[in-house]
Amino acid sequence: MARAITLEQLKIELSAVTSASDARAVVNRASRIAGVPNNRPLDVSELMLVLSALSAEGGMIQDVAQTIAAAALE
Repeated sequence: MARAITLEQLKIELSAVTSASDARAVVNRASRIAGVPNNRPLDVSELMLVLSALSAEGGMIQDVAQTIAAAALE
């Protein structure tokens, strides 16, 4: 079963490859694009929508998003 993840946890993961402020900005943008709530853990389908939007950023952010997606689907 996939574990729940929050937008805050995504920001922390992304801050490994970008600044904390940039991580916050891209996650906020991706969550708005995906139309997901920001006040609870995301279910798998919501998480995949956010990660898909994050992947569109390209580069290292895309790499992190794909790694998280693969782990969430295990």
